Amino acid sequence: MINIDNLKTTSILASFATLKSLSDEKKFENSYQLLKEFIIYIITTDPLYSFSAVEMKNKLKEHFFFLIPEAVIKTTLKNISGISLENGIYHVSMSKINSKSLFELKRKEADEYNSFIFKDLSNYVLSRTNFAPINEEILTKELINFLIDDSSLISSKYTDFIGEFILKNEHNKDIQDGLNRIREGSILYMGLSCNIRETGSITKPLTLYLGTEILFSLVGYNGDIYQQFANDFYEQVRVANSSGQKKITLSYFSDIKREIDDFFKTAEEIVDGKRQYLLDKPAMKAIINGCSTSADVEVKKSDFYYKLQYSYNIIEDYHNNYYDENYFATNLESFEYDEDDEDDEDDDKNYKKETALKLISNINKLRNGNYYCNDLDSEHLIVTNTKVTLIMSNKQSNIIKNQESIDNVSNFAVSLDRITNLLWYKLGNSFSKKAFPSSVSALLKARVVLSSSIAKKAEKAFSEVKKQYEDGNLTADQVAARIITLRNKPNFPEDLKGDNIDEIMNFSTEYLSRYEENIKNTKTSLKEKEEFIATLEANSQKALSEKEATIASQKDIIKGKDDENAKLQDKIKEYERKEAEAAEKARKKKNIAIFFGKILLVFILVILSIFLENVYQSQITEHFSTAVGLISSGSLFQKDIKNIFKTKNKTILEQDKQN
Repeated sequence: MINIDNLKTTSILASFATLKSLSDEKKFENSYQLLKEFIIYIITTDPLYSFSAVEMKNKLKEHFFFLIPEAVIKTTLKNISGISLENGIYHVSMSKINSKSLFELKRKEADEYNSFIFKDLSNYVLSRTNFAPINEEILTKELINFLIDDSSLISSKYTDFIGEFILKNEHNKDIQDGLNRIREGSILYMGLSCNIRETGSITKPLTLYLGTEILFSLVGYNGDIYQQFANDFYEQVRVANSSGQKKITLSYFSDIKREIDDFFKTAEEIVDGKRQYLLDKPAMKAIINGCSTSADVEVKKSDFYYKLQYSYNIIEDYHNNYYDENYFATNLESFEYDEDDEDDEDDDKNYKKETALKLISNINKLRNGNYYCNDLDSEHLIVTNTKVTLIMSNKQSNIIKNQESIDNVSNFAVSLDRITNLLWYKLGNSFSKKAFPSSVSALLKARVVLSSSIAKKAEKAFSEVKKQYEDGNLTADQVAARIITLRNKPNFPEDLKGDNIDEIMNFSTEYLSRYEENIKNTKTSLKEKEEFIATLEANSQKALSEKEATIASQKDIIKGKDDENAKLQDKIKEYERKEAEAAEKARKKKNIAIFFGKILLVFILVILSIFLENVYQSQITEHFSTAVGLISSGSLFQKDIKNIFKTKNKTILEQDKQN
């Protein structure tokens, strides 16, 4: 990814255009020869008589915004006549350095062209924003992202306007050729920045794990353009494996299979009438078209998996336990993710986040926690156009870069465009004059980016219209008319045309309400509207029934909880009663024991009296004994007898109370 935080000009676009123009003019055998032209320009322009590899690296960034690994620069410098190396310092003999006239010419042409196109783009944005002030720095960054970076998948302030501008000028050959020159130059730069040295074949085995949208595109569910991009990718894989050794394996994780199965399950419910689907999505429309029952959908599902395996040799990942203790050290699922990176309108954003974390963590486990300098050497890699996964992959790679203080680290996930371009470059096509992959076309990319934006905006508008209806702010007629308008927006990139693109991109309330009268007066639309109203009412009734069922279920749950509490209270009371009975029995036993103990004491006193009488032959002892006996009988036994009867009565009262 290009670092353009401080970029205020279109110089980087000119740099890519210069790369491509030079490669068209001169016969280059590899990327080092191409980079040589840029280094010579720097040496003669500054001028430099001595420098280090690090200094040249910084000069390339300063002049052209190129981030080139030091190893690539060193290899290039070895083959430039007039440059010698001594103690880590390169010394220049200016008389032996070749002229830079061709480079200067191409550089000047690129600068002039980019100034012209940026001016035209700025004027278009002004016209689309009612001449509101433009932030040129942001517009420049977004134009760069749109043309050369995966981040164009993320809608920003001016992204849609850039796409519209390109589409509006689809028949302007100068503009299209100029934009394509920049995109083609970015692929040549990719090879340099990723330090892809040997070209011609894949030298290291690589397993690519494909996302749902890529698999759907391969079989044509997402339209012709997406299928064309997917086929371009597959063609590179086929060439890589054509030598007899299988270097690239295509697979998909079990989580992706579950996602696909759920998608087909939804299609079955729609076809069987168990679920109403008001807003079409291209892949869903492609699946349910021609299906009368869920059995027809099942057949399509079987055909889908059969085609993946036998036409494209794509199989499900055979690893079945990514939570084995052997993987604990390489688990990344605790990686922090910023929620702001996702659109608020994504209802399933938590699912997407969790899935993305899991898949990236799976890759790290398969790599055993190792990191690599470029994507093609990374052994395991996700291919997806899902922006959440791409963003999180980039963040995790940047963490490793910062921790290890290195320039290049392989991604965990890449877009379909990037992997196609990397493979195309690695297989040696960049200097053979072979046609670039179709995804390089700026016009096709504009269609793809805009169709994605249309889908998101339609989803958001649909949710707002539905909420207004549920809140009673719109009638069923109004809702039906607006949903019909949303459904009539183009579904596929190939359906977008430049002449009415600004109207297609309009999702304002004024625009949607404008068509209510048209739909009201059109027979075909009227029939469609009636069907929508019936569906809306069915949905409302279903939602009401589900709500009532939920309330009833909650009441049953509450009643069940009350019954459980009552039973628990009874059990507690029973336990307390038994505890009380046991305590009373223990007290009774104690009192009886004391009573008989005292009887034993009196008996001992009587025996003692008799003994004294026999010894001393005195009546005193008799009287003493009698007195003692009476006292003992009165004072000792009165309390004990009372306690015994008190215990008995208390037990009877407790039993009466329980009854």
